[in-house]
Formats: sequence, structure tokens, C-alpha cells
Amino acid sequence: MSHVYYKSGKLLVSNNLFRTPRRSYRISDIEKVTIKRPLFWIGVPIAIGSFMMLTEFSAYLYEEEKYICIALFSLLPLILWNIGTLSVTSKSYANDDAITGFMPSLRNAREALENRIIAQSDKEVKHG
Repeated sequence: MSHVYYKSGKLLVSNNLFRTPRRSYRISDIEKVTIKRPLFWIGVPIAIGSFMMLTEFSAYLYEEEKYICIALFSLLPLILWNIGTLSVTSKSYANDDAITGFMPSLRNAREALENRIIAQSDKEVKHG
């Protein structure tokens, strides 16, 4: 029976397996785990450009519409900051985007993966 170290939604980290909705990876094959925020870096220029357009066309908008636009442009980067992509580099896949999701869940999965990788490498050193 495999011990589960982390489970959240469709993410699972067990003794020997890291499972995502798209793929499953053997822990022993994982070489590197990274987390990125690609949507945030796309959302910031969109928010800035939209704000600049709003200043140019503000004469044609009602005050309520301006406030709604400003709120949406301000919230976009804040919302996208909490969405990330966990990438796995393994012997089989070179820098594969494993899952995109909520950053706290991805951080917890990454921490569990790192702990399992370290535990396995320590086990190999003791037995090797």
C-alpha cells in the first residue's frame, strides 16, 4: 500500500508516484520541480494597456463604467498572481507543464515532491 503525502483535488503525491490530471510521474524519475506564474506576466500588460485606453476614452463613459473598468483592471493582476503552473523535468519529459492551478496547492505539492525526492535520494545513498 502506498502512503499518500499530499492530495488536493486531482493532485497526488505518494511514495513512488506524482499524479496530475494529465500524467503520472515516477518520483524516482523526477529531476526538477518548478513553479511559474505565466498568466500574471500576461495580465499585467493587459491591465496597464486597458487602463491607458480608459484614460483616452473616459470622456465617452459614465462614471459607473469607469469605476467598474478600474476595479476589473486592478483585480486582474491580483487574481492572476494566485494562478501558477507546476513544471516537472524528468528523465522522460523535458520541462513538462504538469498542472496549472491555485498557487497554495501547487506550493504544497511541490514541497511534498521535494521531500519525497530527497527521501528517495537519501535511501539510495544509504543502500548504494
